[in-house]
Amino acid sequence: MINKMQAVVYTAPNEMTFYSEYKPTQIDRDDDVLLRIESVGICGSDMHAYHGKDPRRNPGLILGHEFCGEIVEGIHKGQKVTGNPLITCGKCEYCLQGRDNLCSDRDMIGMSRQGAFAQYMTIPNQCLVHAPSTMNSNHVALTEPAATVVHAVNLAIENSFKPISDCHVLVIGAGAIGLLTALLLKSHGVKMQVLETNMARHPCVKDHVGVIAINPLTDSVKDSTFDVVIDCVGSEKTNALSIASVKAGGTVVNVGLLSWTTNIDIRKITLQEVKLVGCYTYNMEDFKSALKSIENGDFGDLSWIEEMPLSETDLAFKSLHNGTMASAKVILKPHF
Repeated sequence: MINKMQAVVYTAPNEMTFYSEYKPTQIDRDDDVLLRIESVGICGSDMHAYHGKDPRRNPGLILGHEFCGEIVEGIHKGQKVTGNPLITCGKCEYCLQGRDNLCSDRDMIGMSRQGAFAQYMTIPNQCLVHAPSTMNSNHVALTEPAATVVHAVNLAIENSFKPISDCHVLVIGAGAIGLLTALLLKSHGVKMQVLETNMARHPCVKDHVGVIAINPLTDSVKDSTFDVVIDCVGSEKTNALSIASVKAGGTVVNVGLLSWTTNIDIRKITLQEVKLVGCYTYNMEDFKSALKSIENGDFGDLSWIEEMPLSETDLAFKSLHNGTMASAKVILKPHF
């Protein structure tokens, strides 16, 4: 067992503290394995915790749940893996239905258990998904956000009255989830529009998705225009914009949760039979499908990822907070 490691701990709102010698979590379950973390992404939910706005994530916690690592202790030692951070019971009605993301007795890496902003991490073997040894570790670490996107697009497909390739789709937000959503829709041949307030991200949307992003703060979006709207922000303003922008009989998939409250136009939803679909994470099949889609190039070349060493985690969070980070995804490298 490893006796000490580098780790970054969320120590207070707007404070991420780097420790060069930190005591790692010990293996305390028979099915736990120890991973050497190779790459770990910063998620929007990590940013919520950083801002002190997530009561489920308290100071003293190692955040991070988008990762690629190598098994160094446990079954399949030496295997490159990623993992579903949702630790589910496998017994409740939701798990038995294959909707394990709704498990009534779940834990989560980087929330109720120490996460991957560290050189090493423990995780139950049941959560692991094996990755090809030749696959880029940064790409493997994107499996978790990509799984959220796979789940969201699948919900859009299931709830739309026509094939997704025939739909006119609005993607709100070009952070990691929004950009990955647009890239996956592109692989389906979808006609789309992307909204993003951070102008530094517009060139990335143009270069990788092939559409010119719109800044909704300066350019208006026509009401009742889109067959499907996927809100990857989830603020009160984007919730309202989603409902306003969707056609009668259309579908809104809400992925983002920036705001804890909302005020939506229930009259339009009712009178125009708009489907408003909540989207929470993914199930294990979505997770495996996402890794395969990344490997197959369905999300493009992923060259827009930004790498930073683990020791610069606080700087990365501050850059994301200040809006000075152009990249939609920062990958931290514990062994840079």
